[in-house]
Amino acid sequence: MHDVIIVGGGAAGLATAYHLRDTDLDVRVLESGPDVGGRSRTVQLAGTPANSGAMFVYRGTKTEELVHELGIRTVPFLPETYGIHLNGQTVVARANEDVVAGLDLTESGKTELGKFIEASLAEYRDYVGGVTSAGDLDRLSGETVAERIADLQPGVRQIITTAIRGGAVGDPANLSAKYAMRYFASYLAREKNNRLFAVDGMQAIPRALLRHLPTGSVHCNTRATGVTLLEDQGGYRVSVTGAGGDQQLTAKHVVLAVPGPVVSGLVPGLPGWKQAALAKVASPGSTTLNIVADIDGLPEFRDWAFIVTVGLPFDAIINPVPGGVMDGAGRNLLQLTCYGNSSGYLPGFGDDRERVAEWMEHFYAVAPRLRGRVLGVHAQTWQHCFALLSPERAAALPDLQRPVGSLHFAGDYTSETAGTHGAYAEAERVAAQIRAELA
Repeated sequence: MHDVIIVGGGAAGLATAYHLRDTDLDVRVLESGPDVGGRSRTVQLAGTPANSGAMFVYRGTKTEELVHELGIRTVPFLPETYGIHLNGQTVVARANEDVVAGLDLTESGKTELGKFIEASLAEYRDYVGGVTSAGDLDRLSGETVAERIADLQPGVRQIITTAIRGGAVGDPANLSAKYAMRYFASYLAREKNNRLFAVDGMQAIPRALLRHLPTGSVHCNTRATGVTLLEDQGGYRVSVTGAGGDQQLTAKHVVLAVPGPVVSGLVPGLPGWKQAALAKVASPGSTTLNIVADIDGLPEFRDWAFIVTVGLPFDAIINPVPGGVMDGAGRNLLQLTCYGNSSGYLPGFGDDRERVAEWMEHFYAVAPRLRGRVLGVHAQTWQHCFALLSPERAAALPDLQRPVGSLHFAGDYTSETAGTHGAYAEAERVAAQIRAELA
């Protein structure tokens, strides 16, 4: 019987094993895919690492602590511009008022959008400056973005909805106002102090964690198909399938480091309170398109940072390295990621040349001068992107984190935030919990 079996070799799973590495515990990590990292996948395009899932390291989080601890190179995300593509026209500017002024909107619509932007920025500055009171934070956590924009003109509401989906995956009806601030207003503010870009890609973090784990403790291409309680032995049986066929493993402790919606299907007979908490977790799908282009002679693209793309199958285009990247051949490369959060999960998208070509045509509608300049394209679709921080999930958080016997739950779905920064924080919490129980 193993001491600990961790189901899932993504951010939460690898980091949980990492935080247990200095114990004498027998820890095994089971990863269904061919490589570690999960939604932190990085691909090589035109000789540069491109993130097809998680994009940034957030300052002041467990992720930032890990990249420093592991010696992973980062550069700050330094946006200077914001852009909106609307009705066939792309407007990119350094000042929000210039972006609004250039849009194909009525004057009343421009006024309304401008006021909403200013109100959002004022609230964001108070939040990051520590001015926001505890009562206001509670209000922001319990209020959805949809409530805030319900009375706006349809055209203005569509722009804001698209911007929020592009930055935060979810629909405004499911997102708390507090959560949306970080992923919506921070881009409007050209925030330069809260995001870092890992030079070798986000997957460099779990791969570095793997190098610190005992050889043979992580098993890829090994899918857990069920977890059941062993009444007589005080542990759990984990059924797995992989290259070696079907197996039955046992462990004193099991950590479920998989997307929240997967948990109930893996563990039959969870208590009602846990099932009710898991039902509050929304982890919608998302599709991304990574593009690398040569922008020599096209300086207007160097400072692109975040472009809202209204009415397209992707909601936003993000450039994680404004200013461009110089490659070994001296070319100035632009790396862009199109986030199709409203498109959700599109099975087979990565291998569907026709659909990818359609997305590329939409991309060229946003950036027509890049036609003929693209050096590499990668399409990726995720069934569960990351757990939305909705008011419902925030209220259910204590029960999401609470173990069932020696069955533990770790991931962005159990975190106070979301994404990889939430997953890495949860890994440390669960590792400490196991240490305490086995001490």
